Amino acid sequence: MLNLKPSSDSDRRTLNFLEKNPSLSQCLLDDCGPNLSQVATIIEPVLNASSRCEVSSFYIQAVSTGRTAFLTTNLPDDRATQVTSVGASWLIGRNSTCAISIKSSSISRCHAVIGHCPDRGFYIMDVGSSNGTFLNGRRLPALEQRLLNDGDLVELSYTRFEFFISGVGVHKPICQETQVG
Repeated sequence: MLNLKPSSDSDRRTLNFLEKNPSLSQCLLDDCGPNLSQVATIIEPVLNASSRCEVSSFYIQAVSTGRTAFLTTNLPDDRATQVTSVGASWLIGRNSTCAISIKSSSISRCHAVIGHCPDRGFYIMDVGSSNGTFLNGRRLPALEQRLLNDGDLVELSYTRFEFFISGVGVHKPICQETQVG
């Protein structure tokens, strides 16, 4: 249990999030120190991600503190937020072993991967899906990494979601055509 004292509503929401996601708690506290308000500046965008959606009711929110990266999403159920484990890449697909599992027959068992390179930011790559991965309306060639920008629209076959980025040291938007080598 965390021994932090909340001093605001934002701190209370952050503490609640940390208690529901204990695997993230230590990583975030290691990165930000025991200052709950500083951790809240990272968690608050996560808690408000659904309010940013403009094109789809679904989202994936990528969070990076520099050393720690994780994803949150309301896929496949827009009423609940799912938090992935801390990592550098997350597989998305129909298979239950995927970090983000979407039970749709149009989604391949292993459809796409979202990855994070601390010096470049977040990227997406289609891993040879049957029905394709699209970034802002353009189909991605299989196994080609494309950098993601805050607000990008991603489609995995017929499943659409908006991609948001938050955290410490988040990269500024870059050219849509940038490939990750």
